[in-house]
Amino acid sequence: ECPARVSTVMEMLETEGLLGRCVRVEVEILLKEYVELMKSTQKMTEDELKTLADKYDSVFLHPEFFTCACLAVGSVLQLVDKVMTSQLRNGFSVSRPPGHHAHTDKMNGYCMFNHLAIAARYAQKQHGVKRVLIVDWDVHHGQGIQYIFEEDPSVLYFSVHRYEDGSFWPHLKESDSSSVGSGAGQGYNINLPWNKIGMEDGDYVTAFQQLLLPVAYEFQPQLVLVAAGFDSVIGDPKGEMRVSPQCFSILTHMLKGVAQGRLVLALEGGYNLQSTAEGVCASVSSLLGDPCPHLISPGAPSESALKSISKTISALYPFWKSLQTHKYFCFLRFLNVLCAEVKASSLITGLVYDQRMMLHHNMWDG
Repeated sequence: ECPARVSTVMEMLETEGLLGRCVRVEVEILLKEYVELMKSTQKMTEDELKTLADKYDSVFLHPEFFTCACLAVGSVLQLVDKVMTSQLRNGFSVSRPPGHHAHTDKMNGYCMFNHLAIAARYAQKQHGVKRVLIVDWDVHHGQGIQYIFEEDPSVLYFSVHRYEDGSFWPHLKESDSSSVGSGAGQGYNINLPWNKIGMEDGDYVTAFQQLLLPVAYEFQPQLVLVAAGFDSVIGDPKGEMRVSPQCFSILTHMLKGVAQGRLVLALEGGYNLQSTAEGVCASVSSLLGDPCPHLISPGAPSESALKSISKTISALYPFWKSLQTHKYFCFLRFLNVLCAEVKASSLITGLVYDQRMMLHHNMWDG
């Protein structure tokens, strides 16, 4: 988490000719009345900042952290304003620090404020939005968003993340597929945990096609917010996934078909500057309406991905009609068939040839 994450993204957007095609939105600080403790960090000494940061999980403070966090939230809220009033078709907030780990009352995982949670509530209160879909494709589970909305049926949260049976940060059982929300919010929290590293384009595209989109169309959101982390892009040292930057153009394009295209992306994680910048450019290109690129090697979904998708569907099917064709007695058949297809697709094509076959000739040929 460093300033270069933003500067590298902006440089590549300009190099690729995408920046000039976007409307630049100036950022304002919109959280002047926020928690005094957070505001007080601006005047703390280095030792005081370290003492405060040590009280939280994976938080590093700086005197300018509060201002940057306010600007990050403000940028997302301004995009929501412009998209909901039809001044803009969609938008991408290239900002830092990230936000999806922050809780209502504490910092977590480099995050001070939960940008998208605030944006969802803002859209509901300021623009009368009744249903918001939040899609989180950052490689880490956005537990902050989940905790905030787990009892709220007006916000559907979908997270696809590295889990490895709880061994990957944030090491929470709540990050597994069995956490579907509680109370009135049951069924409105969707976790798709990856239990292996190295997941590829085919795994993510299948997850969107088979799980997210059917539920999203049934939910009928009026606004889609995306926690756009790019730490699953190939080359990221923390994510250890193998998703191509181009895949995020496809995923973004899929989401444009929901909520009449009212779509706002906000930068979250990404620990390889080049990979992050390429992922952002691919997403922005799709937002601008460019044709989706061909995936170089999309491949079939892996057996591990299919198991995770089936497990999540089994947890959710009581709540969504669009998933009720996949009742549990069908899951094993569904899984076995698809896994067999995966194994078959990985086999090499054979060619049989023997020169002796050339010795035969048609006796009636002259």
